[in-house]
Amino acid sequence: MSLNSDYITERVCRYNALPCDASFQHDDLLYRIGNHTDVLTPEICGLIHRQQGWLTPYQRYQVLNWLVCNGFEIEGDLALLILGRKQLNQWLEISRQAYPNFKFFLVFESHSREQSGWEDGINYTCFWTPSPGAPVPDPEMDFPWKLYWESGEMFWGNFPNGTTNDFEFTLSVYPNQQSFTQKCWVCEEGDYYTTLSQDEASLMSVAQVLEHFAVPV
Repeated sequence: MSLNSDYITERVCRYNALPCDASFQHDDLLYRIGNHTDVLTPEICGLIHRQQGWLTPYQRYQVLNWLVCNGFEIEGDLALLILGRKQLNQWLEISRQAYPNFKFFLVFESHSREQSGWEDGINYTCFWTPSPGAPVPDPEMDFPWKLYWESGEMFWGNFPNGTTNDFEFTLSVYPNQQSFTQKCWVCEEGDYYTTLSQDEASLMSVAQVLEHFAVPV
């Protein structure tokens, strides 16, 4: 199939001009791009029609990943564009209830192979950093409290405990902060646990993303 780069460029420009979110307008443009580039198969397109035109987060990721791999620049926060404001708000509230002393990060970024060690494209990191006064994470537990990039494709799948994505799986293994922290030990301001690396400090938490890209009133 011969691709019309002007067609794709025009729709990417329209996509970038929209407020950062996963709205029906965003999904309509991604559907048109995905259908034109064959990123979305006829079977998936039929499924989207049954979803009244809405794409799933994974379908959004597939189209956006194709775009960044082919040199198109996507503006805005990729986590917000892939998952949507409603989902991020819901997960932020769950996170605050489960891990009240930990700051929630869920970030999707475009990286080259040299930057991440994965294939060129969109990668993600999902982790929680302790605030001063938080109980210290237990080093014997595999709880993600530090930045680590994974291939974006790995965020979704058939995880254990009946979960379908990395966030749900983490919460199923560690339902509250007592399940991965050490009793009687507390993080302090400026110590190893609360000091972000340079790469971590350059990222916005989910709460910061939602505030920064707030819906215009």
